[in-house]
Amino acid sequence: MPKLNPVGIAVASLAFYVVGFLWYGVFFSDAWMAAEGLSKEAAESESPVWMALGAVITVMQAVGLAIVLKWKGVEGTGDAVKSAGLLWALFALPFTLYGFAYTPGHNATLLLIDASHLLVGWTVAAAVLSRFK
Repeated sequence: MPKLNPVGIAVASLAFYVVGFLWYGVFFSDAWMAAEGLSKEAAESESPVWMALGAVITVMQAVGLAIVLKWKGVEGTGDAVKSAGLLWALFALPFTLYGFAYTPGHNATLLLIDASHLLVGWTVAAAVLSRFK
């Protein structure tokens, strides 16, 4: 396992989490809740445990990106962002497409919101990680 920068992972995780907050809490909140069939009250009554799990998942993704970027020997922000985009296209998008393919209703809005969140989150996290050696 390559040696990773824990500060870089923490900052990348925080940046990715902020992207998620903006994506689901600000920019696409209403569209996402409608696509999920949630009311504002139902969303607000969710247990904070689920938000904590989301933070853990975000850290796991930042660690994974950091490992791949290290293994690949990525130099610079541009290469890191391109690598994250390729990883997204080959891994995150197909995983997201499973929900679209196998969930009755095949909600394209939900697919676009979720997949684009991961694309932006992964590229932002990769850009941050490229600044920490």
